[in-house]
Amino acid sequence: MAEGSGSGVLRLLSGQRIVDTLFSAHPSRISRAGIARATGLSKPTVSALIADMESAGLVRISDESPSSGSIGRPAALYELVPTARHSVVADIGATKILIGVSDLFGNLVAERELDTGPDARSALRRLTGAARAMLEEADGGCHAVCVGVPGIYRPDRDRVEQAFNLPGFENLALRAFLAERLDGRIHVENDVNLAALGELTRMGEEQADGDFAAISVGTGIGLGMVVGGDLYRGGTGSAGELGSLLLSRPEPGTAPVTLEDVASAPSIRKRFGQAIEDGRRSALDAGADVPEIFAAAADDDAAAAVLDAVAAAMALAVSHLCLIADPTRIVFGGGVGANPVFVDAVRDRLSGLVAAPPELAASTLGRRAALVGAASLSLRFIQETLVPEILGGQQ
Repeated sequence: MAEGSGSGVLRLLSGQRIVDTLFSAHPSRISRAGIARATGLSKPTVSALIADMESAGLVRISDESPSSGSIGRPAALYELVPTARHSVVADIGATKILIGVSDLFGNLVAERELDTGPDARSALRRLTGAARAMLEEADGGCHAVCVGVPGIYRPDRDRVEQAFNLPGFENLALRAFLAERLDGRIHVENDVNLAALGELTRMGEEQADGDFAAISVGTGIGLGMVVGGDLYRGGTGSAGELGSLLLSRPEPGTAPVTLEDVASAPSIRKRFGQAIEDGRRSALDAGADVPEIFAAAADDDAAAAVLDAVAAAMALAVSHLCLIADPTRIVFGGGVGANPVFVDAVRDRLSGLVAAPPELAASTLGRRAALVGAASLSLRFIQETLVPEILGGQQ
């Protein structure tokens, strides 16, 4: 955890056990005696370390009253101070940026939505400017930064690749750009990977160690996989490019058809307009948006045909995923994916392709999934550095 004398390392290890206990107890409070019992540390050790954490602003005595009926002087109850650490978290989309500030427990205490702007550099300028203003309003420093991007981040080159819906990443050193403008440990992650972590946070203990997938279907299509409670990124960090999956073997001289060519929002709108041109009956305008198309699919010929084709394509892709990774649960998010009509249609199609299909569900986090995931990941970073920062210089 840190270099130094044996007593210094022991001090940090003991401090970590205390902080872990306080995190586990949250939102309840705990006495010094309770901490000593939970950690196995002596009461004098606990008292000394708690005093140091109090002076550093990490721990405080709670205003919560001790239980009634106690005999003698009531024990003080301790808790971590939520405002002791702040993180900047963001999800950069093709048209919008969601940005937030999270506290020590990963709770989002402030959120804003910004226009992305014409390119990646413009988006980052807007993000960092808003982040500084939000931190000032929260009266806190920045201790971690986690940003979701619509592409594959290569940490060795500090570049984002394959962000087809947002130009300008090609020659942009993203982490360096953020480090020049914001303090704290910086992490860049694929937006759908963060959405998967957000869904994991939403599911809580029931899925904490499980295997599941989050599929985002909107302007593009992406996949985030959680294996054993952790993100699976693949050998080169490129895992999850589900939208590029070929739906059939292309004939010579023809362009391949990918999942994104059929099931993304732009493709659905295009197919619906084509269905009307081909003579399919519809009460909708040819330029109808995806929610309107799906809502009308029960009794609209053109909408039903499009939904059927989209669901069949996604079910085929999911069946391949099941054969390879066997997730127990798949959560669909994004403007298309979180639509219950879409999820039901995919479920019906999948039942004929997979003997034991996984549970399929629509995201309840909506557009905030990646933001929640970024807050969760930032919390992990903070927990790794919290005790060395607080106790490392105190001997």
